[in-house]
Amino acid sequence: MSPLLLEQLGLKPGSRVVLWAGRRRLPVRVDLLWPRPLADPHPDRHGDPSRSFVVRVSPELMHRAALPRGVPLMMMRSGGDVHVGPFVGIYCQRYPGPSLYGPQTAFFRRLIRLGRTMNMCVYVFEARDVDTARGVIHGVTWEEGRGWVRRRFPLPHVLYDRGMVNGRVMRIQNWLRRRGVQQFNAWVGSKWWVYRQMAKVPELARYIPETVVLRRTADLAAMLRRHGTVYVKAAGGGKGIGIWLITADGRGGCVYRYTDARCRIHGGRTRDLSGIVGMLLSRPRRPWLIQPKIDLLRHRGRIFDVRVLVQRDGEGVLRVTGTGARVGRRGSFVSNIYGGGDARRLEPLLQEELGLDADQAAAMRREIEGVALAVA
Repeated sequence: MSPLLLEQLGLKPGSRVVLWAGRRRLPVRVDLLWPRPLADPHPDRHGDPSRSFVVRVSPELMHRAALPRGVPLMMMRSGGDVHVGPFVGIYCQRYPGPSLYGPQTAFFRRLIRLGRTMNMCVYVFEARDVDTARGVIHGVTWEEGRGWVRRRFPLPHVLYDRGMVNGRVMRIQNWLRRRGVQQFNAWVGSKWWVYRQMAKVPELARYIPETVVLRRTADLAAMLRRHGTVYVKAAGGGKGIGIWLITADGRGGCVYRYTDARCRIHGGRTRDLSGIVGMLLSRPRRPWLIQPKIDLLRHRGRIFDVRVLVQRDGEGVLRVTGTGARVGRRGSFVSNIYGGGDARRLEPLLQEELGLDADQAAAMRREIEGVALAVA
């Protein structure tokens, strides 16, 4: 380390400290970088490299700490430990083809760029990238001029969950949690669990649709008789994947549409509900839930719904930190960005589609946010 950095951290040449790179812990020795001659690319205004904040790490330690090259990081001391970071890991499955993370690719690229302006290392990974034996992650990050590149990273300080949940993913997330990784946007429970919690609160129960667990063909037939059109969705699903929209045709059959793993829409007609039910119940993401179709508002022919982000502030108080609309792609019955939808400001849509003025739209937004806070 340069003399100035040693001074700022309160360390002496020859000190032995514990280096934390993300959640990776290594004993190291700190040496004085000068008076050995060194061409410092960032000297102070007097041109004296000894007065700069510089640290040099040996190739061996870079490998042991899983530190990526070319990423500016912060350093701080806490007791006898020195921490390098922060590291943020984004969990998301990769896609085949040029768009590495589907509709979230551009969003992740922006997060990585923003992180570097804050001396923060942001990378993306999926479950199979985690090397539990060595405690490292072979993730992917964005480098200007090179695009998406694979690098070796330490376990992150924070995990931002943007992927699909399954048994393997939950095991990896639990493994990371046991090693001190904090999770942001973690899974809050299945749709069925959330429904049951809301149903217990009279003030919230009026906002949720009738929901029935699909156990047999008679359950689906009864809901179709009552409502005409229903959604069938996996309790543990998300991102608009695997949702069925089924409509009774009045002639003893039904018309159906559903989304596949890439949110492409397929459809058909059948008189055999038992075939659909048998196929769904054979899949692993049970239970499956039946709900009546909700007539969503439309913006120029495209459905949209409202999303509210609620987070805790520095004092642990729940706050609304974002509200917006998700507008589905044309012809789709789901609004998720994953399925080709896009994000819009809420108030202009309410004004255009409901004929509200600015004050009325703002009041409706506040009412929606109040419900979201009550749910959280």
